[in-house]
Formats: sequence, structure tokens, C-alpha cells
Amino acid sequence: MAPSLVADSPIVENRQEASNDGDVILDSALVLSDLELANTGGGGEYLDWDDPGIDFAGLLNPQTNDETIQYPSSGASSLTRHSTPSTNPTIQVQQVISSPNVSIPRVPTSAVRSLIQRPKMKTGAQKIAKLMLHTLKSYPRMMLRHNTLPPFIHPHLISSDVENNHKEPVTNCISLVHMISSGVQGSRKLFWKNVRLECERLCEEHLNLDKWELLAAMQALSIFILIRLDEGETDHNNFDSLLLKTVAVIAKGLSRSDIKCNKQSALCNHGLEANWRDWIFVESRRRLSVVYRVVNMLLYFEPAAMCDLQTDLVLAPLPAKKQLWEAGDEFAWKTESERDPGPQTDFGLTANGELVKLDEGQLYCSDAVLLYTSINTRTPPSSTDDWEEWCSGMDGFGGLVMLAASLIV
Repeated sequence: MAPSLVADSPIVENRQEASNDGDVILDSALVLSDLELANTGGGGEYLDWDDPGIDFAGLLNPQTNDETIQYPSSGASSLTRHSTPSTNPTIQVQQVISSPNVSIPRVPTSAVRSLIQRPKMKTGAQKIAKLMLHTLKSYPRMMLRHNTLPPFIHPHLISSDVENNHKEPVTNCISLVHMISSGVQGSRKLFWKNVRLECERLCEEHLNLDKWELLAAMQALSIFILIRLDEGETDHNNFDSLLLKTVAVIAKGLSRSDIKCNKQSALCNHGLEANWRDWIFVESRRRLSVVYRVVNMLLYFEPAAMCDLQTDLVLAPLPAKKQLWEAGDEFAWKTESERDPGPQTDFGLTANGELVKLDEGQLYCSDAVLLYTSINTRTPPSSTDDWEEWCSGMDGFGGLVMLAASLIV
């Protein structure tokens, strides 16, 4: 309304009288009928919105010399601000603001979910993705059986020969998995409370952990993430960002331990037992990398970007033979290694779903979690014999890798 209408309008007087009687109109705003609203212009005509003389910037940006008037009779704290009249009589406007007690709502306090499934695929690919997800979800359940572990956790890591502090993250994880399998009321809530505490502890102590403790921590985190995927989003597991942060922190620690190990490679390779233990560490990391990369194929998994695997490879290197992985001690491992006098063959899964052999000496450690050189371009394309050769010695990981190959084709 034009300021001249405000001073003489009977509506203001009526509002003041109503306010004195205790009938307060919300926000002390002027209430206009449709007819009155239509007549608040020049001669009772509607505003011409196509008129180039209308300055909409003046409506959105009131002048700095505005006056503030408070209605003393209402006793309310609402304010009415009159903007400086414009030179154009058709846009003389009174701007009303609401009570200062009304504020912008606060930012939601719930944590933002990060483990989100990738967009739906075609029908065939969607079925393959579900099978891959079922395979991943089966790994935590394997821990419920006696002396059974997922195919990326070596039994030697939880044996009595290993120091307790080295295997603590994995043993804690196994105990927590058994706790939620009991079905006791409140066990899920207690499980995730302990997972949160474990993640916070690992973030605080990661600089003091050796490479075996870092490996055990990364394995435990993978089980927690798989259980989170199995449950879906609940009130108890609402801290995806903490899980991903802990994975990133431990992954950086593993890369630093590799640099240290490379510098002391001459000291690492003395004696049969040391060789076997070093092989377990490297092979465990390879298998764990396959798990995390497969998770990234199904979900948006941010820490996967830390692994700088070249674009022509999807999974590399693939797990070693079952006979080597399941060797009970260093002597059995050496015996199995000597059965094949030639060098151990490393395989990789390419971006077009082909299985290829990696040249000897291509794999090395660097600042990334797992970094590999490109496949030699002179190597001839792999044949179906490569799949048969690799599958003939593969354990439970074989099915997951073949499903991954089917998904990307």
C-alpha cells in the first residue's frame, strides 16, 4: 500500500482496537480484502507488469534510510518497516516483516548417509549386482562358524602364535559379530556403539600401529561396512562418515608401512618364516583390495579413490592360489610353492572383462594404497585358458571375481 493509505486507513484503527481487546492479529500484518488489494494502485487498476518503468530491484532491495515503527498498543514485538517512497507512484510499497522471534530452522543434526547404492542398472546387470551383494554379505556370517573366516582374513592372523595386540581389531570384530548373532534385544544398538568407539580409537591411535595392526584394523572395518550394507540405514548405524574416515586413515597408514618395508627389504627377507609372513601380509592386502573395489562397484565408496589403479584394470592383482592361501604353516607353504618351479603368475581383470596375466615385476608399493604399473602392451590378448588356469586354483573368491567380470561387460 502507498504510505498515504496507511495513515488514513480504517483497518489500522480497527487492528489497534482489536489489539486492545486482546484479539491480536498474527505478526501485526495489515489484512486487506481482495477489492482493497486491487485498488492499491493508480485509480483502482492492476499493475502493468510489462511496463518497462517498473523497477523490481527496488522491491527486493529496500533503501537504507528505512524507518521502523512499533505499535505500542499491541504490546507485541513485531515490527513494520516503511521503505522510502519510489518516484513511480505505481510501485509505492509498504513492506512488512514478521516477528524477529521467528528464526531460520537449524541445520538437521542427523549424519549424512554416504554408503549409497549406485543408480539402477539394466535387468541383467541388476541381478548380477544383487548376487555380488549377497556374496559380500555372506562374509560376516562365515565368522559365526568355528574356525571359519572370510577368504580375505588369513587364519594365521588370529592364531595363538601372533601377539595379541597385532590381532586385537580382528578378534574384537569376531566377538561383536557373535554378539549380534545371539538375537538378544538391544544387541544391535550395543554392537554399533562399540563399532563407533572402535573407529574413534583407531583414528586416534593409527600413528602408533604397526603394519599388522593396520591390516587387522582394515579387515575389521570391512566386516563392519558389510554388516552396515546388510542392515541398511538404521538409527543405530547412522555414522557412515566416521566409518569412511577411519578407512581412509588406516589406508594411509598402510601406505606408509609399505614405504618403510621397501627400504628394509633386505632385512625383511631372511629366513623361511619371515618370507611366509611377508607373503601373508601382501596377499591379505590384495584380497582386501578386491573386497573394497567390489564394494565400490555397487556403492559410492569414497575411499576407493585413494587406490590409483590404472584405468585399463578393474581388479588387480587377483588373489593367489587356494593351496598357498590355505597352507597351515611355513613348511606347507614352501612345499606348495616348490611344486610350481616357475614364478607365481599374477592375474588382473581389465575394464572390458578380460582376464590377463601381469608381467613379473610390475607390481610395487608407493604412496597410494595399491598402485600398479600398466600391463605391457606387447603382451598378446589373453585367451579363455587364462580363466580356466586361474579358476582351477581359486578358492571362494573366484565366484566374486567372475561376477565382477560379468557386471562390467
